[in-house]
Amino acid sequence: IGYLGISTVPVAGGYEVTGVLAKSPAAHPASELMIGDVIVGVNDVRLADSEETMPMMDLSQAMDGTRNKETILEILRDGEETMVLIEPISWSAWNGLAYEDELIRNRELVDELSDGTLGYLHIRSMNMPSVHEFEHQLYAAAHGKDGLVIDVRNNGGGWTTDVLLASLTAPVHASTIPRGVAWEDAPKEAYPRDRRLIYAWSKPIVVLANEHSFSNAEIFTHAIKNTGRGTVVGEETYGGVISTGSFTLIDGSRVRRPFRGWRLPDGTDMEARGAMPDIRVERTPVDEAKGEDRQLETAVRELSERISSDQVAG
Repeated sequence: IGYLGISTVPVAGGYEVTGVLAKSPAAHPASELMIGDVIVGVNDVRLADSEETMPMMDLSQAMDGTRNKETILEILRDGEETMVLIEPISWSAWNGLAYEDELIRNRELVDELSDGTLGYLHIRSMNMPSVHEFEHQLYAAAHGKDGLVIDVRNNGGGWTTDVLLASLTAPVHASTIPRGVAWEDAPKEAYPRDRRLIYAWSKPIVVLANEHSFSNAEIFTHAIKNTGRGTVVGEETYGGVISTGSFTLIDGSRVRRPFRGWRLPDGTDMEARGAMPDIRVERTPVDEAKGEDRQLETAVRELSERISSDQVAG
């Protein structure tokens, strides 16, 4: 199946374009689709019997076999029928663009709701590429902010929780002053980056997790909650926390086998027991259809209130 990078709704005659992803084929100047366009045909295959009837063919079905191939779309634009030559992309390419788009929207929402006082970043996986991205995004998202929203929703796990904790739980034991800079002008959190394993963040945080946070992402969520480092908002994590290894059999096949269990300090087995959020917030299909994220909104509100309370108490 080829993907155009659009969202649609069925209407009389075909499918109306309701959104266009940046950098997708539909956003390219030579093959641009616009919100309000109605796709009525794909490669001479009409999607509805007439312009007055609802489509009888799903758009995905019509796009079958079009991936990375020049494809002709018949569209209605401002009442006029025209054709667009476009080259649809793969699901993985579309998924990457959709992920980037979601990150941008989440950052903008956090910035708007917090009046620019909070930063946002998402940890996509628990591996070293994601750690490097975390460190890069940490400075970009959090420098000069009062707090940070860390999102591990839909994180499939890995092994790097302790590297991340080295950033988030490093004690503030000293600060440094460059030569020639007055003490009162030096940032109080200044510390040589080459002395640390990873760039550190010691200000307040809130962690977002959901039922698709898995394995090492759950260990991370448990750790944030049990060490008191921050508040967890969202849904209970999946509950799939074991270490597994892969072995080759004599016939060349491979089998995975658990070799290590994980328990909390009080002895609770993490397997089949997800990390329970401090503040549980559902995200329903209705929310997603509306483009709403009550989990993120709640996380921003909780962190902002906590920071305000700390500032008053201080």
